[in-house]
Amino acid sequence: MIKHLRILVVDDDPGVIDLLSAFLDTRGYSVASARNGREALSLLDADAFDLVISDIEMAEINGYELLRQTRDKYPKIGIILMTGYSESHPLSEALRAGADGYISKPFSLRKFSLIFEQAYWNALSREDWWAAHEDTASH
Repeated sequence: MIKHLRILVVDDDPGVIDLLSAFLDTRGYSVASARNGREALSLLDADAFDLVISDIEMAEINGYELLRQTRDKYPKIGIILMTGYSESHPLSEALRAGADGYISKPFSLRKFSLIFEQAYWNALSREDWWAAHEDTASH
């Protein structure tokens, strides 16, 4: 596990942001948060992130649109989508959209950890990730 990962958590529910931010922070990751897709895009433009964890159902810019815009501008970033509406947004749809991981709410932190690790390794498996992290991967 690479501890220097910068993670952006995006959700309109402050409870989810607090839970995931605290969980990831205790594991040594650098975590930022946004309460909507527009705020997330501004943060992505201002700073470098390795992984985005985003809710799908948000006003204005939903998780799918955030994923699309993030992939267009920052193809090296790993992306996990979350939803409380798994019947409306099935796993297959999220993966076809380009997500590296997917989790239905509510979830346990144990299940989140498994999805997080899977998305992390999916991102690492892309050749462009290694090129972007060449200087820090050896630490």
